[in-house]
Amino acid sequence: MQYFLSLGSNINAEANIIFAIEQLNKILTNTKFSSIHKTKAEGFEGDDFLNLVVAGESDLNFDDLNEKLKDIENESGRKRDVPKFSARTLDIDIVLQINEDEILYESDEIEKYSFVSEPLKEVL
Repeated sequence: MQYFLSLGSNINAEANIIFAIEQLNKILTNTKFSSIHKTKAEGFEGDDFLNLVVAGESDLNFDDLNEKLKDIENESGRKRDVPKFSARTLDIDIVLQINEDEILYESDEIEKYSFVSEPLKEVL
């Protein structure tokens, strides 16, 4: 199964992106990384975000991988009791899941946000 993950951080962003990449390399194989894009906070006033897309393969199903991604976010100190649009240590979302050229999942965030679509183009 091939997965494409959108990563973003605007709290201690460089360190949290590095942490996420290290953790993702433990659960994904054949990883590819887009360049890092610096983007303005969207939906609130805050520090700029660092965003990228990571592509990789895993035998995990969608829900099991998503659970591991939430664990990585939590390990970075992610707070879950804040508004959707707010500063965060780490956000990792599955934006695309492909199995043998068949798209099994495609997030609407690809069309909504250039901070997802632009780095995604680099790893497709």
